[in-house]
Amino acid sequence: MDELEAIKVTFFQECEELLADLEGGLLAMQDGNDDGDTVNAVFRAVHSIKGGAGAFGLEPLVRFAHVFETLLDAVRSNEVPATPDLVVTLLRASDVLADHVSSARGLGDVDEAVSASMAAELKACTDPNAAPAPAAAPVEAAAPVVEASVAVPAAEALIGADDALDDDDLGFDFQPMTITIDEQAADVAAAAGNVWTVSIRPKSDLYRKANETALLLRELARLGPIEATLDASAIPPLELLDAEAAYATWTVRLETDEDENAIREVFEFVDGDCDLEITRGEAVATDDALAALLAGSAPAPAPT
Repeated sequence: MDELEAIKVTFFQECEELLADLEGGLLAMQDGNDDGDTVNAVFRAVHSIKGGAGAFGLEPLVRFAHVFETLLDAVRSNEVPATPDLVVTLLRASDVLADHVSSARGLGDVDEAVSASMAAELKACTDPNAAPAPAAAPVEAAAPVVEASVAVPAAEALIGADDALDDDDLGFDFQPMTITIDEQAADVAAAAGNVWTVSIRPKSDLYRKANETALLLRELARLGPIEATLDASAIPPLELLDAEAAYATWTVRLETDEDENAIREVFEFVDGDCDLEITRGEAVATDDALAALLAGSAPAPAPT
């Protein structure tokens, strides 16, 4: 067993303990012991499961745990009262969470219809206007995950003059890069109307809640080929850097036949924890702007 698998085994062992703590806390709440310590312990159990699941890329478990956690956060902040009916709902949700853990462990399948219905019920407790969950579609094989570091299709890049690159070349002193762009190939998807630009600016809470941008990019890649660009220009010098702040922004070019709602569903479990902008079409530089960028200068303003 390799080191990663050993860590994963430990995580699932901890999940068993956390699920037991969750059930015990909810039963205590059902008996009227809904003090702050009990509610906080219940919240931490779900939060810890979600955090570990995020580290291993267990997206379905992360999604459901996030919805569960959001409601528990509202309960512990007294935004939602812990009524007897609510506690019964939370106990049923803990059973679904346990099913997700078992599924992630390879010990069974989650009833997607039950999970979606339970998630919708949890959301309705904090947002009465939340739409009911649609009927679960038949499970299909997941589309292959597309690497997020792909350059523009039909582009050829020549880095330096050597065809091979040894370990000594992997520093920060990169040579000038020449790029040839096949505009016709790049425009085919845009002309078909299935190109989207997704701008993601994570907030500190996204990482504080044990979420990862990588999970979002992976989910977007299930909708179609993506090209992700990281803008790290807002990161301050080390002496001014706040370790708990979020500075980076991602711009993703996505080719998909899905609509905007399907794209937004990817970000459903981080709603409010990132600034999200979705636009049809792609934000690409013109040839002149790209040439100016490669030359190290800003493009000249367009004539009026």
